[in-house]
Amino acid sequence: MTQPSGSTDSYVLGTAATERERLARQHATWRADTFTGWDQAGFRAGQRLLDLGCGPGFAALDLAERVGPAGTVLALDNAAPYLEHLQREAQARGLEQLRTLRFDLGTSSSSGQVEAAIGSGNWDGAWCRWLAMFLPDPAALIAVVAQALRPGGRLVLHEYVHWDTFALHPSGEAVETFVRRCISHWQANGGDPHVARRLPGLLEAAGLRLVEARSLMACEPGDGPKALWLQDFLRCYTPQLAAAGLWSAAEQQALDTEILRARQHPSLWVTPALVEQIWEQPGSS
Repeated sequence: MTQPSGSTDSYVLGTAATERERLARQHATWRADTFTGWDQAGFRAGQRLLDLGCGPGFAALDLAERVGPAGTVLALDNAAPYLEHLQREAQARGLEQLRTLRFDLGTSSSSGQVEAAIGSGNWDGAWCRWLAMFLPDPAALIAVVAQALRPGGRLVLHEYVHWDTFALHPSGEAVETFVRRCISHWQANGGDPHVARRLPGLLEAAGLRLVEARSLMACEPGDGPKALWLQDFLRCYTPQLAAAGLWSAAEQQALDTEILRARQHPSLWVTPALVEQIWEQPGSS
């Protein structure tokens, strides 16, 4: 779970240090799956890669290490605090191949604007995780990708196809309520937590070709890394729902009771249904 690449004020979870720390834990949880997708797409040393909706840049730093000094990574986001954090981290690590750009991927841009800011047909690949689900118009993001990638360039996407599979079994009624509230909250603000089911049609219309797809959905006991990731999100996001008037003290008490019970008895935590898609710009370089 992440937040949109709109203006800083539109970030669902904000850009405070506590949220940045949660995103670091999140990236660590999904890092191995991310690297597998990059390997499958052929991301390698010397390439020019885009990180779209980079947030604090944990993936961007890994991409920069992967392409090495002969490559380039351009990390795009519209949250200045996150980009400033990433710039400091890149400088501290001596990653001169990593650049940042404040760019609104949620708003349609003209071909000329994309050309001036990013370039056209000169990027070997692009990476995007949990961004399209928060964009009112994912087609704007896809248009940028389609213009930026060279022939043969590839896009790796991680997005949810069914967010409502997030569950705790048995006795997960409060978690189920939390899931429903999140979905309605995001949809009311123009998001789509099931956006992966719409992306194939949009990407095909933009001229890209689907190369690979796989499920990243997980089911684990409570001490598994992805189960802990879900519990981390519950701790972080229920205050935001409460602030929006969508979560009560009684519901929080019920959730706390469920989580305590899950720690004391065998329980299964199920993640939202996450899928990886790898798309290619047709033609050869």
